[in-house]
Amino acid sequence: MNGTNPYQDAGGGPAAPGFIDRPDLVAEIESVWRSPGRPRNLSVVGQLLFGKTSVVEQALRRVNRADLAVVRVSVVELDSVFGLFRTLTSEVTTRFPGDGELNRLNATAQSARGWYDLRNAVTSYFEMVAQRDLHVLLVLDEFDRAPWVLVDLSAYQLLRSLVSERKYSIGVVTISRRSVFEIEADAAGGSRLDGVMSLRCHVGLLEPEEATSLLGMAGKAGVDLRPVESELLARCGRHAYLLGIVCRRMVDEFHRTGSLDVLKALELEAGAFHAYFDRLIEEIDLDLSGRGTPLLHTVASGGPVSELPALDEQTLVNKGVLLRGPETVRLFSDEFAAYLRTALSGTTVSRSKPHDRYRCTALVVATEWASGHGGLSTFNREFCRALARLRVRVLCLVLNATDAEVAAAKDAGVTLLPCRPVAGADEMASLMRPLQLPGNVVPELVIGHGRITGPAAQVQAEHFQKAKPKTLHFVHMDPDETEWHKLDRRDDAMGTADSRKRIEVSLGRDADRLVAVGPRLHGLFLGHLSRRDDTDPLRFDPGFDLTDTRARKVPDGTPLTVLLIGRTEDWHLKGLDLAAAACGRVAGWRREAKKRAIELVVRGVPEEQSAEQTQQLIDWAGDPRLRIVPRPYTTEAEHLQDDLIRASLLIMPSRAEGFGLVGQEAIVEGTPVLVSETSGLGELLREELGNERAASWVVPMSGGSAADIETWARLIDGMLTESEQKFIAAEALRVELAEKRPWSRSVEELLTAMGL
Repeated sequence: MNGTNPYQDAGGGPAAPGFIDRPDLVAEIESVWRSPGRPRNLSVVGQLLFGKTSVVEQALRRVNRADLAVVRVSVVELDSVFGLFRTLTSEVTTRFPGDGELNRLNATAQSARGWYDLRNAVTSYFEMVAQRDLHVLLVLDEFDRAPWVLVDLSAYQLLRSLVSERKYSIGVVTISRRSVFEIEADAAGGSRLDGVMSLRCHVGLLEPEEATSLLGMAGKAGVDLRPVESELLARCGRHAYLLGIVCRRMVDEFHRTGSLDVLKALELEAGAFHAYFDRLIEEIDLDLSGRGTPLLHTVASGGPVSELPALDEQTLVNKGVLLRGPETVRLFSDEFAAYLRTALSGTTVSRSKPHDRYRCTALVVATEWASGHGGLSTFNREFCRALARLRVRVLCLVLNATDAEVAAAKDAGVTLLPCRPVAGADEMASLMRPLQLPGNVVPELVIGHGRITGPAAQVQAEHFQKAKPKTLHFVHMDPDETEWHKLDRRDDAMGTADSRKRIEVSLGRDADRLVAVGPRLHGLFLGHLSRRDDTDPLRFDPGFDLTDTRARKVPDGTPLTVLLIGRTEDWHLKGLDLAAAACGRVAGWRREAKKRAIELVVRGVPEEQSAEQTQQLIDWAGDPRLRIVPRPYTTEAEHLQDDLIRASLLIMPSRAEGFGLVGQEAIVEGTPVLVSETSGLGELLREELGNERAASWVVPMSGGSAADIETWARLIDGMLTESEQKFIAAEALRVELAEKRPWSRSVEELLTAMGL
């Protein structure tokens, strides 16, 4: 008899003494590289602590091919898509040393600055690997974290190409809790990689003989668990980790007391069980958009199975959480069922906080998910997505949401919480109702936007005051210049600027921190928060993440389009008079020079005032031959993208602009821009590029209409005259900003500043 506890490393990998061999699964994984040539692609899927990584590790021990390099990468340890592909080329070069050409191509990949350079270097490298008749197996563990690394479809497309196209010789094994399709959709809103995953291996509960084998290992320590085998299996299910830690406790207690007491062992391991159950419930709630907890409670309390949604039931059966019998379904273990019933009854249980999946929970108070009311909603949506990619559990409170919006948010890792209206009250009052959050979680961070949702965010934070959440108040405009007011716009908005500025400052003081969007607002609110006990505002810059990495096609045809996007009711603020007059001059110059005609497209004209405002634009232009195209305000992303793709130039001649998300979206799309220096975006470009380089995109403003019209006309004409070169420059600009100023950088800095 060996006195060492054989379960000492329960839950460890195949090197651990308590590891259970699972020969069928190992053989299935080994088949990926058993045949000569390129390895096949395999998705290994299984629930929390079901032993996915351990089974793959055991299978990898059997690799004995000199022509095959195995590269194992834990996605959670990567900081970017650059880190993934640089690690891949570096590891393969180490595995096949002495090849000068591979060394050279690897050095090119390591030094690549932009996405295009990296992609070209990586594809060239692996074309050379294939030409050498060498092969690579890439093993991506913790692939559930891919949304925080492979943040758009281009990254998945490159990975897909490498593991599927004939000119390469790479295969991939992903290890994850969810399917590749679900993970990929979270990261990029679509699927590329899933379609080439030829094999799928589901790691579930132990098979009956495997569970018996695990219990039999107690004999190595002189303990016979057969008398309590049925009780152990009922309590723990055939769950390798839960069985392992209870068996470890049983062996220790037997050596101490000489008796086998399952209930005592479970009591001593209650903390580990409850921590695991908490994580499991959270994962299921995430998968089922908050429906998991009530569904599990129904099963745990013996509720009618007929009430379970068939698709949800099948999902949990596939994951091994539910076991289906001839007439009913049940939870995989009695202990899990008891835990759920205890939670349902309201009895206090010891619940351990899960640290490894979420770094914190954020409650974001907004009005909508889609951009029905303009740019701030777009900002909030992208901000929530970026939070989710950095392992923040994001709960977004909105006035209402369609099923499509709920699904779209879920794909981005965000849970929408539509409000229940308050009868007889303004719709914004519903944002202040006390909330019961999914899984009974409490937020560590509560976020509001401006004076619209800032008050509701403050009230929501008070509802959770026992948890003492930190609060952030975002400001998107300075009321002394302009204001964001989407739900109840009034003609006298500027007359109330002083009182609204006081509201913003007061909400910022009540919050833990005021967060100003962009450098311009940050500078302004540094001045507003100047009391002795005021805390300086934080600065948050929107990101320039690329949604499509392909270079733009230069628009052709006649006329060339100059695009302005903005509500025309704010014509003076948005500089519509400057835009029309400048384009009128440019149109005349181009006619005299026999150049292609231009048109001014204005997106944001109220339908009921289209004739009146179009005539006003014509009058400002001073040239009836200038084609002016009014278009109604729209929230359809597809329509706005079409506008940007058709445009040869986007102009943003605002006399004041807190940031300028329209200009940011144009840069991301690859459309050349001219933006006012009196905008946050203009200041950001000067910071990032320096005054000389920024002068290509940022227009100085004198404050005098005649001088500004002349300046804008001259620069617009120059942009259109050198259109092809400007599109090349715009492409370089968007790639540079995407690398230097991603959303993740700003969000990470914000969370760090808040101690999260």
